[in-house]
Amino acid sequence: MAVENTYARSTERNAGHRGPTNQRERLLVVDAGAVTRTTLSGYLDRIGYRAHFASSGAEALAMLHGGLQADAIVYDAAMPVMDGSAFVRQLHSEDNHTPVLLMTAARGTEDKGADAPDAAIAKPFQLVDFGDALLRMLAART
Repeated sequence: MAVENTYARSTERNAGHRGPTNQRERLLVVDAGAVTRTTLSGYLDRIGYRAHFASSGAEALAMLHGGLQADAIVYDAAMPVMDGSAFVRQLHSEDNHTPVLLMTAARGTEDKGADAPDAAIAKPFQLVDFGDALLRMLAART
């Protein structure tokens, strides 16, 4: 799944952000797609996040086990080997309740209940909508 960036040549839209500037939250972004990681890296940096990136669930868990502190995790639901539901389940089994924003193929397909992500956004999405979903999720934790 790719992130739709139909406004890639429009600096104003690409850097768009409808919420307040964040307080440098630390994110862990997990996606197997290099293009998605690169696109999100540039966007998150522009709007003030400190993001770390992993290309698999196992790599993300190793980073967390190694001491990486994250205020939120962004995870592609369709990751090979460990899908989004399995990742959230593993986090919770380790008593880690870091908020997870799941990038899904279709809104409403994410798990419900104890192992549900804190928020979800369907791909493809506009970067500004992604930023809004992230801000809403982070605001809800307080």
